[in-house]
Amino acid sequence: MNKPDLDELLKHAEENARRILVKERQGEMAPVFHLISGDGEHDTVIVTPWRDDFEKKLAVAKVKQIAHEIDALAVCFSSECWMLSVPSSQKYHERPSQSPNRIETVFILAYDGEEVKCSTLQTIRDKPGGKIIALVKDEDLSNLGGDYESWILDGMIPQARLD
Repeated sequence: MNKPDLDELLKHAEENARRILVKERQGEMAPVFHLISGDGEHDTVIVTPWRDDFEKKLAVAKVKQIAHEIDALAVCFSSECWMLSVPSSQKYHERPSQSPNRIETVFILAYDGEEVKCSTLQTIRDKPGGKIIALVKDEDLSNLGGDYESWILDGMIPQARLD
């Protein structure tokens, strides 16, 4: 099996987010994992709604288990989230969702055990709290890939792929 195309995974996740949030006007988009299997026959899409950090950790642990069962070569994760721009010299200890300067986005990561690529789509509403009318790609925030680390990705791809 060829190495998965991370850019293609990001593109599909962006299209899915636009379909759900803009075209179908669904009120929210649950977090989604797309696992690319080692045999090319067991690719898996897992929708993981959660209410709190505990449920998030349980969901991610289950996705990691499934990733290992299908010998995943890559994973693409997409989720709505709040982001905050903070100068690197400043420490920020609160959650971005608690800041009045937060930015509403859909954040997408694609990872193959070696490389991480990401895409950030800023959510545009017709008025505060109103309908989503567009998702606009933020090129600066979408080019963080090489510098991005996340506990969600740790251990997601079977260790044999990292050798």
